[in-house]
Amino acid sequence: MTRRVDAGTPHPPRRVALSDRLALRPREAAAALGVSERTFRQLLPQLPHVREGGVVLVPVDALRTWLMERARSQASATDSAVAEILESIAQDD
Repeated sequence: MTRRVDAGTPHPPRRVALSDRLALRPREAAAALGVSERTFRQLLPQLPHVREGGVVLVPVDALRTWLMERARSQASATDSAVAEILESIAQDD
């Protein structure tokens, strides 16, 4: 016997791979970043996100870009600090 689905009954949402997602909910974004949801919510004002009708969505591509920019910025700051230390040591010799 074949089971009919009522045309008025919505289908359950199908699972979409992270690589195919356009945006993440806060819990998903926190998991993707490897931080707690609480930490993620503290970071949220700095992150690219959209609030619409009580729903917070974080665009996947924008989150990747934000993370890469932060990593580059911090690497640049570290490189500068190391250069200053090495210069200071060279001057002491």
